[in-house]
Amino acid sequence: MDKTISAAGQSLSPLIIYRGKAQAQYLGSYKSLTAKESNYKFSYSPEGWIDDRLALLWLETIFEPQTATVARDTRLLIVDGHGSHITYAFVKFCVEHCILLLSSCLPSHSIPLRLLQPLDVGLFSPYQHFYGLAMDNHMRSGRKTGDEIKKAIFLCFVTEAREKTFTLQNISCAFEACGIWPLCARKVLGKMIPEAVA
Repeated sequence: MDKTISAAGQSLSPLIIYRGKAQAQYLGSYKSLTAKESNYKFSYSPEGWIDDRLALLWLETIFEPQTATVARDTRLLIVDGHGSHITYAFVKFCVEHCILLLSSCLPSHSIPLRLLQPLDVGLFSPYQHFYGLAMDNHMRSGRKTGDEIKKAIFLCFVTEAREKTFTLQNISCAFEACGIWPLCARKVLGKMIPEAVA
């Protein structure tokens, strides 16, 4: 599932990726979506995570249409260094649609990169908290056991956690804490401690 936020405080719809080899087995997950889930996109991959095909699907069906209505001209897309973000098809689509692509060359889980990622800085932790809380509340209600949590129930947990986490205030604070918007390099540089010289 991709989580995408903008400096304008917008949270884009997620792409929910199921693990498997055929999409037909997941068609039941698309039924009876709530109004809040109607913009969710669904797909699959053999391993259950994003690949080149899904990254392009996300760019074409989620990022482009949902940000084109907010930004009239050029948009800046900041992504991590995952290979699916720098394929020819991905970059070509960005160029053709006036999307400036800034792909990090830092390792995915390095501390400096985390200081520059609004999702890491201010949103992943509360998102995990609210998702866990929704699941815990559901299990305590006695309606289902942990083994019976199906994809339809999972979507309810995702929606509840997204509503409580991806608020305008939380997203704006995360971008500010990273010094991305408003632009302030000191926000990150002040957190980096130079390594002691041996």
